[in-house]
Amino acid sequence: MKKTRKYLSVLLAALMLSSSTAAVMSVDASTGQLCSKYATNPDNKVGKQKTITIDGSFSDWSEDMLIAQGAAWDVANNYKGGHENCVLDTYSLYGAWDDSNLYVAWQMVNTTDTWAREGDGPLSDGGRVLDVPLILALSIDPNSVSMSNRNTDGNSIWGQKMGVKFEQHVDRLLYMSGKPGLGEPSMFKAVDDKGNTNYSNGCVGFGKGGIEYKMAEGNICSHIWGLNGSSNTSDVYSDSANWVDYKTFRGSSGTHNTKYDSFYEIKIPLSTLGIDKSYLETYGIGAMLVATRGESGLDCIPYDDTMLDNAKGSYSIDPSTSKEKEDDDVITSELARIGNMGGTAPAPGTLVGDANNDGVVDVIDATTIQKHLVKLVKLEGKGLANADANKDGTVDIQDATLIQKYIARLVKSLG
Repeated sequence: MKKTRKYLSVLLAALMLSSSTAAVMSVDASTGQLCSKYATNPDNKVGKQKTITIDGSFSDWSEDMLIAQGAAWDVANNYKGGHENCVLDTYSLYGAWDDSNLYVAWQMVNTTDTWAREGDGPLSDGGRVLDVPLILALSIDPNSVSMSNRNTDGNSIWGQKMGVKFEQHVDRLLYMSGKPGLGEPSMFKAVDDKGNTNYSNGCVGFGKGGIEYKMAEGNICSHIWGLNGSSNTSDVYSDSANWVDYKTFRGSSGTHNTKYDSFYEIKIPLSTLGIDKSYLETYGIGAMLVATRGESGLDCIPYDDTMLDNAKGSYSIDPSTSKEKEDDDVITSELARIGNMGGTAPAPGTLVGDANNDGVVDVIDATTIQKHLVKLVKLEGKGLANADANKDGTVDIQDATLIQKYIARLVKSLG
């Protein structure tokens, strides 16, 4: 990725923070700025406080929770390998929260039914997303080590190539299947100073962490703006490209049927992330969804044009399809913000309740305090300060009990 793009990205982020409305990328193909169809935190929207039921329906969600806007049919097989009818096409990202949970949702679309047979294509399951890895990247604490998206043994997290790297800060990666119910979805964090993870203390399974996700058929959006008949990847930079609203556009095979679109919703307990509602609303967190085939990213929201930098190259296994399926993507676009557009996060090690300083408040912290009290371990420094969960100036069994209640969601916060 050219350094000039990185500088422009930093400048654009600064402008977003100083403006009363979030900036949308202007048209300038020479610098690689996306057109106005794309936006991150439009009008400074950061989601909203609301309790969401994870039930495979988007009835709880609304467009005022939008935190990132993408486009339809801006994916590699638009330019090479369209016969695959790939449905890994991200369109929009949403955020919400309540006293105990973070909620994230993303809309995916399959508009190829406007020119091909409905539900056709080897990469789809009756027009739906297959069992392929979806990655939800989060930035919780900017003071923490950013993740490499690799294991400590040097391999990728799920044993596939997974050629996706993040230039910006990411400290949680949630891996899940595009077909909920398959595989072992898990959340990963860094376990060393290089940002690598592992399956012991770096991994929390969704079940253990209280994380739930489901998929609904259909589309929440009032409009589905996308490219039609595009032959140049540079069209993502141009407002004058052939953009159509697939909600009303009629292609050679008819109008788009939104039953082939997929809406995902996920609930993540704030305690599993090691934060509380106050932290979320004061400092905010970052979020991005990356859709992959297991070898490389094919689309993401917020959008990054590295998803198209090898679109017209040839895939080594099937030259009739795009090299994007196996290239290495270094994502530089800013993550969307949830809860707050940005604040000065607390210094490392000041997470109340985190007695063992691993960045998460969990049952291990309560156990660590209990061991400290019977002199099996000795808490010192930041760990000792964090262990005072009720902030009464003393570390005792009441702190361990309070942490257990917090994990069980019997109390809303610590401190």
